[in-house]
Amino acid sequence: MAFCTGISPASTSKRGLTVRAHAAKTSNIPGKGKGRVVSNQRDDVNATQFQVRLGKSTTRPVTLGFTKNNELFVGRMAMLGVAFAAIGEVITGKGPLGQLSIETGSSITDIDGAVLFLIVFNLIAALLPAKGKLVLPEDEFEARPKGSLQDPSVSVLQPKKFFGISGFGFTKENELFVGRMAQLGFAAMLLGETLLPGDLGPLGQIGFTTGVPLSETEPLLIFSILFTLFAAINEGSGDFVDE
Repeated sequence: MAFCTGISPASTSKRGLTVRAHAAKTSNIPGKGKGRVVSNQRDDVNATQFQVRLGKSTTRPVTLGFTKNNELFVGRMAMLGVAFAAIGEVITGKGPLGQLSIETGSSITDIDGAVLFLIVFNLIAALLPAKGKLVLPEDEFEARPKGSLQDPSVSVLQPKKFFGISGFGFTKENELFVGRMAQLGFAAMLLGETLLPGDLGPLGQIGFTTGVPLSETEPLLIFSILFTLFAAINEGSGDFVDE
C-alpha cells in the first residue's frame, strides 16, 4: 500500500539540529497532458535485449520479456491463482494439480508437460526485467503549500485529510511487485506439490515445512486469501508508459 506526499525543499535549524526535506523530482510526459508525471526516483528497468544476426552485415535487436502492463496482468492472474488454490485446498484437501485432476479426471502424470510449462513460464515472467515507466497522478507530487504542516481545523475524525491520504490501495508499481511474488509462489507451489507426497497444496506445504497444523494458522490464512484477492482486483494508481 503506498501513500505519497510531496514536500517542497525546506531547511529549518534549531539548537544545532538541522532538518532538510527535498521534493520528489518529476518530469512531464510529452503528449500525455497535464496531471501525469514520471517519477525519476527509480531508474527505468529495460527488458533483456540481444542481437540476432540476419545476414553477414545485418543484425536486429530482439527484446525478451513483457512490457510492465502485460506483466501486471499476468501478476494479477497469478494472485488470483494463489488465492483460489488456497480456497480449493480448504474445500478438497488437495493442491492445484490435485484440484485440476478432480475437475478433468486426468492424472497428474498425464499433464506433466502443462505443469512444466506453467512452472517455467511463471519463473521467467517473475524474474525477467520488463520495460516501461510508472506514471503517477500529479497531485501525488504536489509541493507542500507555505504555512503550517497541518491545518488546525482538520481533526483525526477526518482521517483522509488528517493523514493526507487520497485513496486506498496500491500503486501499479507496488502491485507489479506483489504480482511477481505471486508468480514465484505459484511456481513453487506446483513444484512442492510434485515433489512432496500427498498432493499437498500451499497450506499443506507450509504445515509440512513448519510442523504447524493448519488449524492454528486460520487468521493468517484468511488474511493471505483476502490480501491476494484485493491486490488482484483493486485498480492501482498510476499507469505504465511503454518505451
